[in-house]
Amino acid sequence: MDIGVDVGGTFTDFVGFRGRDVVTTKLLSTPNPARAVLRGFRDLHADGMVHGTTIATNAILERRGASTALITTAGFEDLLAIGRQDRPKLYDLHVPKPAPPVPRDRCFGVRERVDAHGRVLADLTEAELRRVARAVKRSGAESVAVSLLFSFLRPEHERRLGAALPGISVSLSHQVLAEFREYERSSTTVLDAYIKPLVGRYLQNLRDRVRREFLVMKSTGGVASAELVQGRPIELVLSGPAGGLSAAAALARRMRAPHLVTFDMGGTSADFSVVTDGEPNWTNEAVIDRFPMAIPVIDIESVGAGGGSLTWIDAGGALRVGPASAGASPGPIAYGNGGRVPTVTDADLVGGMLGTHILGGRLALRPRLARSGLAKLARRLGVALDETVLGIQRVVEASMAKSMRLILSKRGADPAEFRLLAFGGAGAMHACALAREMGISRVIVPFLPGVFSAYGILVSDVRVAYGQSVLRPLGRARARIRGILDGFRERAARDLGAQGVDPRRALFTASLDLRYRGQSYDINVPLHGDVARRFRNLHRARYGYAPPGGPIELVTVRLAARVPRPVHIPAPIRRATPRRSARRVLFEEGWFETPVLDRESLPVGFHLEGPLIVEEAYATTVVPPGAALEVSPLGLIDIAVGP
Repeated sequence: MDIGVDVGGTFTDFVGFRGRDVVTTKLLSTPNPARAVLRGFRDLHADGMVHGTTIATNAILERRGASTALITTAGFEDLLAIGRQDRPKLYDLHVPKPAPPVPRDRCFGVRERVDAHGRVLADLTEAELRRVARAVKRSGAESVAVSLLFSFLRPEHERRLGAALPGISVSLSHQVLAEFREYERSSTTVLDAYIKPLVGRYLQNLRDRVRREFLVMKSTGGVASAELVQGRPIELVLSGPAGGLSAAAALARRMRAPHLVTFDMGGTSADFSVVTDGEPNWTNEAVIDRFPMAIPVIDIESVGAGGGSLTWIDAGGALRVGPASAGASPGPIAYGNGGRVPTVTDADLVGGMLGTHILGGRLALRPRLARSGLAKLARRLGVALDETVLGIQRVVEASMAKSMRLILSKRGADPAEFRLLAFGGAGAMHACALAREMGISRVIVPFLPGVFSAYGILVSDVRVAYGQSVLRPLGRARARIRGILDGFRERAARDLGAQGVDPRRALFTASLDLRYRGQSYDINVPLHGDVARRFRNLHRARYGYAPPGGPIELVTVRLAARVPRPVHIPAPIRRATPRRSARRVLFEEGWFETPVLDRESLPVGFHLEGPLIVEEAYATTVVPPGAALEVSPLGLIDIAVGP
């Protein structure tokens, strides 16, 4: 049995299929993520795994990466410090910038130059090569990023520099990101070098301890062998959330609901993305800690709003929630592990939405402790306890609605045309309130919602992707496009074969990044049919206009190759007698004696109006007054949100 593993800030989730039976578990995450991964692997008696991890993200955010040096073309040593003109607060001239992963004294300029057409203007001499190599070694750098001007057109100088640094981890920009824009390419390459030794040690240690090869979820979508990912670890930065998107896209195609907004609320954060026409959306403008990461990744908007998000009162006396989290230890007050600051989980428990046991009954919550902590917060706010509980829920839902609006507005999308797919341990508890705020009429809660990202990691395709900047008029680029794609197909065959996958099973998707001449940024367009017309239609949908005669420029040629893996879907329940109990739950309309149903006892076609609660092993679904629940033919919970 293979298992999907999703390591989060609070919980580590596991999903596997043994025959037709679903096997799941959820463990508290550990400071060393490998400990929880190995425990779950052994508890489930797994044979192999597909692993999603936050180790790369955390290493960058917490500045725990390797001592890194940057080699760049002489004169561009200050590139990372200068960056771009844009800043988070446009009119604030004193916004502090985060320190780049490479300090200025480890940025080395090498005397060489390639022009924008790939012609060598100044060759890299052997003497210069030895000089820079000696300087890097004297700096004590553990890892080196090499990013030279226009190296994506002529990479020989980068290759020679890499070969001159034996025994040191090296990231070459033409291998990490063979695209133009020197700042974004250099930043991405530096981040890759910064995390490469740490990720390499982590994955190698895990391989040694599980004693077999395994696959790793990539932020570019799809999975790849751990060995391949160690060579380009930047692809792990959004590893975990990408699993949920892969599962959501597969489910959208199966349920014939092409437009979904995904809402993944866990213990530490909430993640939002969009599935349109049954496919995830992509971006090459991702940012981590204000540094660009220009590889194509699944477009996800995250906010520090999870079940463990801490409450606080700002200088104006207003209630705030997050982004800081109680994490797995000490966790919310209700865990009884020493937490002192109320969290969203504590409010959901005291308000009755959440039952007194989680993790499939293995973790008992302490309502009395949670109530005491919330009562202290209520006294500081000068309001009643019930109003404090509702206030925490309103604040966290408003924060999440802001992120959802952002992810939709970037595409000019109308929320009314989308359904909200809610998963994660806390997603289905807050989904209906969020949908009403956004004007979305239906909420879908999938099977295995509490471990849905781990399920998505398990069933994701093996995927490789490539890009090459070209920069020429679209009308004169046909032969160049064909040549680049032929080279990419050969690389894909080699990379897939190296992972033990038959490249003859690969499905290829080619696309082009296009823009009107003179624009700074581009739109990715699938390479089939009338590409120019498709570009103009997409431009009009996104920006509201499209000059019909405007000259179109080709920026980048892309190719993705994927090999599908088996997709297991739990069989829906056809006949059952619903098991129910009841408890008092606080809604905006007041306290209600509310039915509590066991999801495993709800058959296809079951229908009931709210208020009601649906409980299962690792998630709780809340259906407020005015909403109605129905179990779909696939076994999904389909909620008509109502007014």
